[in-house]
Amino acid sequence: MTNPYGGPPSGPNPQQPYGQQPGGYGPPSGPMPQQPYGQPDPYGQPNPYGQPNPYGQQPGGAPPSNNIGWGIGSIFLCWPFAIPSLIKATSVQNLWAQGQYQQAQAAADDAKKWGKIGIIAGAAWWVLIILIYVVFFVIIAASVSSSY
Repeated sequence: MTNPYGGPPSGPNPQQPYGQQPGGYGPPSGPMPQQPYGQPDPYGQPNPYGQPNPYGQQPGGAPPSNNIGWGIGSIFLCWPFAIPSLIKATSVQNLWAQGQYQQAQAAADDAKKWGKIGIIAGAAWWVLIILIYVVFFVIIAASVSSSY
């Protein structure tokens, strides 16, 4: 094919087979090199480093639950413990996408831990406040009835 604007012809060179184009375009000719070692990934490709996945999980699986519900629940009861819970919960998906499976699981566990601490501490605090009010009103009611 000739270039209508002049200059060298454009398009594939009929003298060179497909894949042998200048610039390396097209599929390579000849057999693909095989790596005899390593664990296959979920797509069937060999591990180029020749080592098994150290975390025992295959990439591409479902990420662990981020336990964000614990953080949201603890916001209403004791927000200081909700902050680390929510920070850890939001980092789970990002860590999993980066291939840091062990850190993602640890972040999910920490999010659950801090959320539970926040809910328990907040519930205990509210129960204590209610008990103080009940005792206060009982004392007032007893003092008012004894003065008559």
